[in-house]
Amino acid sequence: MMTHIKHRVSRSSLYDPDLPTAGDVMASLCCVATQYASDPSLDLALLGYGLAQTLTAPEYAESKLIVTVSRQLLDQWQSLLHAHQEFEIQQHVSEYVPQSLTLQ
Repeated sequence: MMTHIKHRVSRSSLYDPDLPTAGDVMASLCCVATQYASDPSLDLALLGYGLAQTLTAPEYAESKLIVTVSRQLLDQWQSLLHAHQEFEIQQHVSEYVPQSLTLQ
């Protein structure tokens, strides 16, 4: 008699059960991208980056196209985050530079 062993399917930490398909993640990411385009903010950039990172989960790798696009989106959202961080640093630095030095 053969015994059946139930294998517990382990999910990656990036998989979001509330967004069960790559299409669901992409739809959410499109909404965030649209909001970001109309009113850029660090919070939206973080949300977009998180969704792009979620899309890289192996569970969403339904095709080579999705894998390629997910990596590109992750890179683009990461670039936006870096731009926000650089802007924040410049803002903090300019607070400490005397105005007489900046108006030369």
